Amino acid sequence: MTVLERVQDIVKAASDKTSEVIEISRLKAGIAEERRGIVEQEAKLGAIYYELYKAGEVLTPDAVNICMTIDKYTARVEEREEALRKINEANAAKKAAKNPAPSEDEAVCPECGSANPAGSKFCSECGAKIPEIIDAEAVEVEEEQPEEKRYCASCGAELAPGKKFCNECGTKVEESGETAGAEE
Repeated sequence: MTVLERVQDIVKAASDKTSEVIEISRLKAGIAEERRGIVEQEAKLGAIYYELYKAGEVLTPDAVNICMTIDKYTARVEEREEALRKINEANAAKKAAKNPAPSEDEAVCPECGSANPAGSKFCSECGAKIPEIIDAEAVEVEEEQPEEKRYCASCGAELAPGKKFCNECGTKVEESGETAGAEE
């Protein structure tokens, strides 16, 4: 047997083995799929029997025992759901006590719900950024007040708003809005 023939035999054996592994995997997947179908159909049959049991129909003793076991499981589930509900309510109450409703001068963290002093940029509890919320009703819109007219103390001319010198006589305007006197 030549080297080439040996290599061909090895390749064929590997190919046969691979094909066999693929076929075994395919068959196992098919068996698992069929078993899932059986379990689904048994569950449907069981549901029918359980409905008959609840309706008061006469069933075999084995079927009645299974239905009574389902009743026990159902009762335990309901008890545990009630216990879970109570724990969740207690936790909510603890959280509410820990993080009471914020007053008007507090900011609420969007992440953990903690109250923080108004104007806080970050939560003191979890470090999350607190968005700035502007209450439109609380913000007072400043009405533009007409500026008081100012007059030059030196010549009596009306001064232009925000100007530092009188347009008529050149006198420097004081901060109070009046001029000190004419500069000569």
